[in-house]
Amino acid sequence: MVPRLSRDLGGDLLFRQGVDLRQYSKQVEAELEQIEQASIKDYIKESQNIALLHQQISACDAILERMEEMLSGFQSDLSSISSEIHTLQRQSLSMNVRLKNRQAVRSHLSQLVDELLVPGAMISTILDSPVTEQHFVEQLHELNNKINLAKELSFRETLACCDIQDVVDRLKVKAVCKIREFILQKIYSFRKPMTNYQIPQNTLLKYRFFYQFLLANERTVAKEVRDDYVDTMSKIYFSYFKSYSGRLLKVQYEEVANKDDLMGVEDTAKKGFFSKPSLKSRNTIFTLGQRGAILSPAELEAPILVPHTAQRGDSRYPYETLFRSQHYALLDNGCREFLFLCDFFMVTGNSALDLFNSIMGKTLGMFLKSMSTYVADCYDGIAVFLCIHIILRFRAIAAKRNIPALDKYWEAVLELLWPRFELILEMNIHSIRNSDPQKLGLLDSRPHYITRRYAEFSSAVVSINQTFPNERINALLAQLQVSRAAETGRAPTRTGRDAFARGFLQAEVENFVLKMAAEFPSRREQLIFLINNYDMMLGVLTVSPIGDVQKEQSTTTTATAAKKSRRRRWKSTLCLSRRGQQTTARRWKASSSFYWPGRRRVLFLPNAHVPPRLPPKRSLSRRRQEFIEELLSAPFGGMIAFVKEAEALMEKGQLERLKSDEARICQLVRGFSGSWKQSVEAMSQDVMRSFTNFKNGTGIIQGALTQLIQYYHGFHKILSQPAFRSLPARSELINLHHLMVEVKKHKPNF
Repeated sequence: MVPRLSRDLGGDLLFRQGVDLRQYSKQVEAELEQIEQASIKDYIKESQNIALLHQQISACDAILERMEEMLSGFQSDLSSISSEIHTLQRQSLSMNVRLKNRQAVRSHLSQLVDELLVPGAMISTILDSPVTEQHFVEQLHELNNKINLAKELSFRETLACCDIQDVVDRLKVKAVCKIREFILQKIYSFRKPMTNYQIPQNTLLKYRFFYQFLLANERTVAKEVRDDYVDTMSKIYFSYFKSYSGRLLKVQYEEVANKDDLMGVEDTAKKGFFSKPSLKSRNTIFTLGQRGAILSPAELEAPILVPHTAQRGDSRYPYETLFRSQHYALLDNGCREFLFLCDFFMVTGNSALDLFNSIMGKTLGMFLKSMSTYVADCYDGIAVFLCIHIILRFRAIAAKRNIPALDKYWEAVLELLWPRFELILEMNIHSIRNSDPQKLGLLDSRPHYITRRYAEFSSAVVSINQTFPNERINALLAQLQVSRAAETGRAPTRTGRDAFARGFLQAEVENFVLKMAAEFPSRREQLIFLINNYDMMLGVLTVSPIGDVQKEQSTTTTATAAKKSRRRRWKSTLCLSRRGQQTTARRWKASSSFYWPGRRRVLFLPNAHVPPRLPPKRSLSRRRQEFIEELLSAPFGGMIAFVKEAEALMEKGQLERLKSDEARICQLVRGFSGSWKQSVEAMSQDVMRSFTNFKNGTGIIQGALTQLIQYYHGFHKILSQPAFRSLPARSELINLHHLMVEVKKHKPNF
């Protein structure tokens, strides 16, 4: 198609140029012929090269044929190699699986063989080495592992364990014999006199694995060791504490309280020929003194007493000190023994408690029997109460150490002590109730020794209980229980029974004070006796911790109430209607600081120095007020009676009825003006002679002077009424401010 197109295009071109196509065709044919001839010549000229090339091509063809045959052989060889590779691969995978299986079997088998193998070093160590060497302990651990393995393999019916069973059994027997001999030797060493058994115990704890080995492999020997230890330590503890308790009793005070040393027993009581001598001073069993120091942390956990050292120094101690030393030794040894049992014998819970009781049971029983004997003949309430608090503190210490072994013993001791303490309280109550005032010696207005005993005993009980509060002896619960019992008619709860007894003790003491006061012939002496006794009780209780605590609790309330009370009373008594009298009232308020003893305003609060809520306070306040009225009635009775009568008529609007008493009023005015100074001086001296407590006496004087000024102020107020303004005697009245200044001169000196 293309040549044709070229010819067509060439013909068109030649036609356009005017060339003859025929001529042009012949010319072309001639040229082609020449070219063909030249080409033939060239071929003839190169015929040899062509022949040589043909030969070379033939040779190459033969070579290629051989190469083809060779490659065909290679191909067949490669195909056979590939099949062989696949075969080798399958064989390799199979061999790898077999290798892994053999390695796994080898690891288990080698471990089993190593565990079953009993080396000669183990045999020689178990047979020849002492049990205290570390190498023996290490080999014993290995032997224990082989024994456990042999037991496990025997359950699986492994034949290999039969090869070592005999050797392991013989080694076990030898190890058990040596361990048994070692432990029993240590236990028997406890029995030697003057031996510190804690040292062998520490040694046993160091080799605690020995008992574990016995328990796992020879239970009969383990039981034998345990029984020997229990029997030995039980006897040791019993012997030690029995001897120690007996020696402690030799350093106890020889004078002890008996049934005749009760709160209500008179000091002058005569004893029979066969009666026991009583205490030289019964106050020692009702006063705490230095006995309470036994409850301080330093004394409570102080080293125990050494009886022979105390005997050499001729030292004597109260029972509670011996009780503390005895039970601190029990606490220390009991805690140590319980921890040893749990650690060495590998027991916990009830098993540990049972094992501890089997060792200490006999000793604890001996303690309880001794306590029961002492309690049955004890009449020292403070000693019993101190023992109760010692037990409460030791129980807390044991709980802090997480030692429950002695819990039942603490409860048993408290069950012995609480009823006895309550019984002693009841006996003291009955002794006060049955006391005969006529048999208590000569009458004396000073504080009675029975009320002092009660005050000191109550102070001791409260101060002891506040350091470690207990609901059974709580003073507030006592008041609550007594009041509820009185209101509802029901008996108090068991937890408040002891506090209830203390409430009745207070009631009996108050009844006794009233009975003793009734023995005095005059009301004045009765009031002096009552005030002295109530003041003494308040003084003792205020010194005790209960007074300090209540002071702190009521400081804010008391101060606020005192301020309000002073404002009200100033307004009602000294704020007069006239302006000048109001100025006098203000001056009186500013100048009356001499009535504030210790910078406390007791002019209108006579008992401000006494903490509120103390039981005898209200009785003391009433008696003091009554005594002040009795004290003022002798020198100023006429004026006081007139003031009271006039105030009553003034309230009814009948003051005119007193106009006819002008002579009486003049006599009262002149009598007061002429004798008030001598009367006040005599009154002050009489008060200071009558009351043993100087502070109480000064308070009564201050109250009396305050009451006198109030009465005279009322007298002024009455005479300032229209019905009496025309009386000439009004000019003889003493100025109220002048009277206050003069009264200030009678201020008691502190």
